[in-house]
Amino acid sequence: MKLVIRFLLLLVFIKSSACLSNIWEAGELTYKNGSTEISAFVNTKENTQLQVVLCSKKSIDNYRFTLLLPKKVLSDSVIKVKVYTDDSEVEQYAEVSGNSIDFQVDESLLLAIPYSAKLQLEFNLEDAEYLGLPKVLDVSMKGAELALKNVSSQCTALCLNNGFSCNKSLLSSILWPVNSFNSLEYEQIDDLCTKQTRPDVYRFNLTKKCKAKLDRFYNNEGVGPLSFVYQLFNSPNSAYKKYEQSWKETVALSPIVAEDMNRYELNDWYLLLYSLVGNRHIREFPNSFYSINNHKGDPTTLVYDIDNRYEMELLKYSSVLYRRMNSSIKSKNSVTKTLKLWSDFYRQLTQMLPNIHHAQAVRPIIYKSMLMRIWNLAGRPNGVKFYSKNMFRHGTNGKTITDEILEKQCSLFEGSNGEQFFYASSDCVKSVADIMRTSPYNTSLYRELEIKWDNYAKAWMSSPFYNDSLDDAIGENKRANLTLIILSLFREYGFGDYFQIRECLSSRDSDICSYESNKYYSTYTKEFNYRLDSISNVSADDANSLNELNNLYLEYYHALELYLDDLVSSNTIPLWRADFIKSLASIVQTNAMLNFAYSREELPDISQNMQKEGTDEKMTIEQDKYDDKDGLPDDII
Repeated sequence: MKLVIRFLLLLVFIKSSACLSNIWEAGELTYKNGSTEISAFVNTKENTQLQVVLCSKKSIDNYRFTLLLPKKVLSDSVIKVKVYTDDSEVEQYAEVSGNSIDFQVDESLLLAIPYSAKLQLEFNLEDAEYLGLPKVLDVSMKGAELALKNVSSQCTALCLNNGFSCNKSLLSSILWPVNSFNSLEYEQIDDLCTKQTRPDVYRFNLTKKCKAKLDRFYNNEGVGPLSFVYQLFNSPNSAYKKYEQSWKETVALSPIVAEDMNRYELNDWYLLLYSLVGNRHIREFPNSFYSINNHKGDPTTLVYDIDNRYEMELLKYSSVLYRRMNSSIKSKNSVTKTLKLWSDFYRQLTQMLPNIHHAQAVRPIIYKSMLMRIWNLAGRPNGVKFYSKNMFRHGTNGKTITDEILEKQCSLFEGSNGEQFFYASSDCVKSVADIMRTSPYNTSLYRELEIKWDNYAKAWMSSPFYNDSLDDAIGENKRANLTLIILSLFREYGFGDYFQIRECLSSRDSDICSYESNKYYSTYTKEFNYRLDSISNVSADDANSLNELNNLYLEYYHALELYLDDLVSSNTIPLWRADFIKSLASIVQTNAMLNFAYSREELPDISQNMQKEGTDEKMTIEQDKYDDKDGLPDDII
């Protein structure tokens, strides 16, 4: 009741002061439960009021778009409403409850409102009559831009300093200048902040005068639209400061550090500022920076593709860096920590940047800056080469990615999208076996591999752990999972089974593939250990049985290693493919460990205790040659 009374009092007050013009204003609502909302609002026809809440405290919603009614409705419902602005016509769902209609609007609509001369809400005639509203409700836009920007500015300060919650990207978007930042006031900034290295080639040069000029730019124009980003980079305990400190520790631990320490300095904040106000093309700006700025339409998909490319480059350089650290566990752990802190910082940055071209374009700058530091510390390895023909394509909609009969014989389609997975049909197994009879892959080590697999498969299929499913360690028949491994020697179809190792498959880079091979073997070892200890708490006999089965699997896996290494030595397959297949074998076996049925009773989840107590050192299987004692992390992203 108090909420309605406050609303009626607020409505009367606004009518008495602005009823002739219906100007947008800023307001604050404090509810009985102690929650507070800051909003821009305007009075509308039929004694209603439109509120755009942009931040709140002790409330569920960060923002909302609500039309308040003069009285409560009898029953709650969900209706459709068309919302018109100058440039858009969208149909939105709205929830009618109590004396309010809450619209489920997206950010793009809210961003269009400040700059639109028109805002109309069109209701279904029946809904309009029930709610006591006109079919088309015209909303006055007088003062909308000023009110929304003022509220956004207030909310930014409240979220930074007073514990309010908000959508950071939305607030920054509203405050972002329409025509980007004014570079005319900073005409000298190009000369102050860049250095020519050869004709028409410039680098970023953060001198004291450059830093002072960029600080002035931020204080004059950046406060508001860049406030959240400033805090992320510069507050004492921010994600970036944690990354920065960890990076310095990693550099200090590196066995080989280049003489030019400038390669390892972190000037990302100032580089970001220069990208917004500078005019000169510098080497620190990747081509993707200009691609995003010049992109027509929503840049989301383009930015996503660029991030994916950079992730593969990071995987390449970091895998080389781990190897360069030799046997230093401390150094490798420091790299792992630094990369995880970077990932946390970059995730926060992407969440708070507005979906505006100039704002999104800073992302590849910051990412490339980090990549170059890793690249230098790793000894400047060759970059990753990408070819569109090599990119992993997952078959969907019930369609294979090629017209080859073999792919159709070996495919199964699942889910609402008809996603493609490997299936060892009898025709598939027979076709692969026929190919191998006359293939250069059919060596004496291959025949030894078949024997090791058959020994393992026979024992597994007669064990209590076998189940007739696609996720079984053997597969849908005795040769199923071996067939997937052998098929992958000479074909890469659209199987979802390859998804986890798509970076290796798409890049075909030996460093990336080797790193992933080690990682997935290590993951399998750990998951097996967790499963074994869980079962040992239930039945010692079953645990012993599983351990014996794993010994047979390891005999097969090591036979696979010898077989693949021999094919590489004879130049029959490239090194990357050998590691790709090793990764695939580990992933298939890990899935089997995670999914096999065990009916004695529900297993205890001991993985958390093992991690706390360090019991993963007491491994009952062959000690993992790639485990954490060698410093290789589970993942680096």
